[in-house]
Amino acid sequence: AMSAPITQRVLAPAKVNLFLRIVGQRADGYHLLESLMLPVDLYDELRIAVDNDAAPHVTLRCDSPDVPADTTNLATRAAALFLQQTQIRAAVDIELIKRIPPGSGLGGGSSDAGATLTTLNRALNAGRTADELAAWGARLGADVPFFVFGRPAFVEGAGEVVSCLAGWDRIPLVLAFPGIGLSTAAIYQQYDARRDPRRSLTKRVSATSIADFATSGRPVCELLVNDLEAVAAELRPELLSLKSLLVQLGATGALMTGSGSAVFGIWPTRTAAEVAAEVVRGRGFWAVAVETLKVSPAAA
Repeated sequence: AMSAPITQRVLAPAKVNLFLRIVGQRADGYHLLESLMLPVDLYDELRIAVDNDAAPHVTLRCDSPDVPADTTNLATRAAALFLQQTQIRAAVDIELIKRIPPGSGLGGGSSDAGATLTTLNRALNAGRTADELAAWGARLGADVPFFVFGRPAFVEGAGEVVSCLAGWDRIPLVLAFPGIGLSTAAIYQQYDARRDPRRSLTKRVSATSIADFATSGRPVCELLVNDLEAVAAELRPELLSLKSLLVQLGATGALMTGSGSAVFGIWPTRTAAEVAAEVVRGRGFWAVAVETLKVSPAAA
């Protein structure tokens, strides 16, 4: 019987790294990291149309000129990889409405890819586990496995080791972006060039100690550290002025997320965060108030 294509609408959240430490490097050059990642309620929106009766293909349309709509797009690559791995014959057409700024370290492209994997798994009744989808996601990018699980997590390795953590209450944040993205690859190259080889890498943290932190009642600001921030600030000095601005406006702590160039500040209430975001926008920067999520709408 002919089936009309089914369109699934899914929200793909941004993320912040409350901390990000570089703890080593694999033989293939990939950096090993430890990070506490939390999804937040700023979303790209995907409309994924799936047709089992059409010749297999993947297409993507995007409302933003800054985003590649070709085979380099992570959502396109995620769909192609899914069809290849499951051997399912279907046409997948993706419409992407972009709200997470590209090049910001907020994980937009990776989130789109994670949402594509979980949505196709459901839409095509493929019955793959979150672990399987995350393993495929790891081939696309370091942040994709995190988005397959879509909940607060301690992330290790080259992003493929994800330990979901309960107990993180919703944290109000302001996200602010100077408007010029940074290339992750360029940041890591600069980091390697700057690092003194005689200096030992960061001491390892464990998933357990981070899980304990969530229930300890200690202020989350104590965690804020990002080993890539100093390097990114050399290329984008305005990062540091944005951080100071957030603190002046009442953030209890502020940090660059991912490999930048967005920064976030932590606020006591959502309302106070909204007021601060408005001020930052008044200064000509992109800024939004968000809260961290306990679970992403696109989780596997």
